[in-house]
Order: sequence, then structure tokens, then C-alpha cells
Amino acid sequence: MAVADMEYRAGKKAKKKAFAELKQVARLQGKAPPPSPYPSAIKEMQAEEKKYVHDRFLNPKILEIVRNTKAEKAARMQDQQGGAGCGQPRGWNGGQRW
Repeated sequence: MAVADMEYRAGKKAKKKAFAELKQVARLQGKAPPPSPYPSAIKEMQAEEKKYVHDRFLNPKILEIVRNTKAEKAARMQDQQGGAGCGQPRGWNGGQRW
């Protein structure tokens, strides 16, 4: 296991050094640096989901679904409250003093 770990680290170190050299050459030539060989997993996922996020706010079908869901939720909350206020009227014992 230790040998495999050392090989992995050596490979990673070599990649990192090669990328640093590429960036330095690009800077000397006045060009844009090459893309990173270690792309961020989070950025990749965000790029995949970007079209769905865009649709969520602009697609009329999805907006209609959201409106219906909000209306159903509001109706459910109204039913749970019994249509009158929140919870018990006037305190714990229904407004009776003793």
C-alpha cells in the first residue's frame, strides 16, 4: 500500500510541476494559461446543472407547477389551522381563568 501511495504522490507531483511549467511558458509568451488538470468537481456539477437552474426560473411549465404546488401548500396549511387563527384561543386552557 505504501508503494502505491508513493507512486500516486510522485505522479501527482509530476503533473503539478508540468502544469506549473506550462503556465510559466504561457505567461512568457503572453498567452492565456492552459486549463487546470485538476478541475473542481463542484464546478463540473454546477456546469451540468446550470441549464436546469435556468429552466426553473424561465420555463412556463415549471412555473405553473410551482404555482400549483404553492397553492396546494397554502390550502393544506389552511386546513391544518382549521381556518381560524393559529392553535388554541387565548392561552392554554381556552381562555378560562381556573
